[in-house]
Amino acid sequence: MFRKNMVWLLVVMLVLALASVAYGWSLEEAAKQYAGVTIRFITETTPPSYWVEEALPEFEKVTGIKVIVERQAHPHLEEKALMDFASKTGIYDVFNMDYSWTGKYVKAGYIEPFEQYMNNPKLVDPNNGLKDFYPLMWQGTMWDGKAYGYPFDSVIQYLFWNKTIFDKYGVAGPPKTPDEWMSSMEKLNHPPDLYGTGMMAKRHLSVVCEWLCVLWAFKGQLYDDKYSVMLNDENGIKATEFYKKMTKFAPPGVTTWTWDDVSTALQQGTIAQSVQWDENYGSMENPEESKIVGQMRYAPVPSFGDPVSHYGGSSLCVPTSSKNKEAAFLFIQWATSQDIQKRGVGKGSSPTRVSVYEVQEFRDKFPSFSATDTAAATTGWRPRIPEWDDMVEILALEINSVVAGAKDVKAALDDSAPKIDALLKKGGYK
Repeated sequence: MFRKNMVWLLVVMLVLALASVAYGWSLEEAAKQYAGVTIRFITETTPPSYWVEEALPEFEKVTGIKVIVERQAHPHLEEKALMDFASKTGIYDVFNMDYSWTGKYVKAGYIEPFEQYMNNPKLVDPNNGLKDFYPLMWQGTMWDGKAYGYPFDSVIQYLFWNKTIFDKYGVAGPPKTPDEWMSSMEKLNHPPDLYGTGMMAKRHLSVVCEWLCVLWAFKGQLYDDKYSVMLNDENGIKATEFYKKMTKFAPPGVTTWTWDDVSTALQQGTIAQSVQWDENYGSMENPEESKIVGQMRYAPVPSFGDPVSHYGGSSLCVPTSSKNKEAAFLFIQWATSQDIQKRGVGKGSSPTRVSVYEVQEFRDKFPSFSATDTAAATTGWRPRIPEWDDMVEILALEINSVVAGAKDVKAALDDSAPKIDALLKKGGYK
């Protein structure tokens, strides 16, 4: 009897030991040694950043870690971050990194590989479910086979179209080809109260992102897999001529608009449709901001080929200069968790996890969820190489000049092509 009891006791102890490994982890316990630490989170001014800050008191109460959030517009975000990283000042502990910057920051040695945290059982939540992140979004955090962050926001660009406006004027939607798209813009254009489309055509990253969607819709490319520049070929010219023609059915002044102006115009119902980022879905359904609650629908950018959408998301990463790396990782793990993303739906959260998009209640309330879920598997990348920012400067100037009527399409593309080719050669890609 004694021996049987001892065997049973050993079995129970083994089960409990295994359970403690699998289920004994807690954020509170993991954060004990970091209580009292203050970390600084620098982020782009986006809906997800506001939701995370709203939820922050929960994290601070459980961990004792204080988090200071600093928001910057997209260009200023990188300026502030680079000053800190290059000088190794260590002001920032968490960085909201655009996926297109990954290569640049990794090669400069400015951000930490995550394996050292992901493999530390004291820090990593065993129930965090990394496979729950969309594969393409996880890929955006990777460089040379290593992860450098956790996916924070999906930010997929596709067509927002107002079904109520389309129905009012008897226009079938959504348009599926560029020809249908242009026809719908013309039919829905009734200035000054309503315009057929919006555009984010300022000399800014926004115009390049939107133009890329049109370029891909015409089966165009910036360059091929051998880094031969193709943006000024026949497809590129047709796409850019189409983009310029869109201004005929857009509000005056779109050469000064970015994605923020497009979002406002969609909310006010002064434009019938526009290319826009999916993270703005919540603002379309917020009656305190929007006059078009329940009217917006979502679809790929009309294309002559495969469905087009544009991936512009970001990850949360830890700068190598941070003095609070482990505490920063705990915050990132919490901020990108399924629970925080799920509870933030409609409040700014732009989820990167498959499980959140599978919730039927969300799919019923937010039509964008089905569109994002579909687009996440096929969406296109802008280049993730260090030279991308310099390419943006070239393209933003030339495309904005075309839209403003200051330059001919072919001349603008022909001027852009050799400059981008020179960047690729300098980078050693060809």
